[in-house]
Amino acid sequence: MKKRNISLKSKIEIQKIFKEGNLIRFSNLNLKMFCKSNHLIYSRLLVTFSKSFRGSVKRNRVRRLFKEAFRKRLELLEGRAIDIIFVVYYDRLDLTYFSIESLMKSLVLMV
Repeated sequence: MKKRNISLKSKIEIQKIFKEGNLIRFSNLNLKMFCKSNHLIYSRLLVTFSKSFRGSVKRNRVRRLFKEAFRKRLELLEGRAIDIIFVVYYDRLDLTYFSIESLMKSLVLMV
């Protein structure tokens, strides 16, 4: 089976999700999630950061953790095609893979 691209890349689609998507705030983790159903047959993900989030190494690590947790939970979203944007706000945030994975589990139940 061909590997699908799970990343959101179109600027127009991203702006549309920010404008029309549902907003869910996770105040204990200092992040926001925007989600909107799409017209495709698969779900896509974008992880973005505020300007106050410093350090490219930490930014890329958090992005990799989110993408891996999303990839592992992708089969639970199989019947639904959803675009998801996570906005991470605080760079001193200690995000572990297990906290992100539990966040993805709760996301599947919310959506």
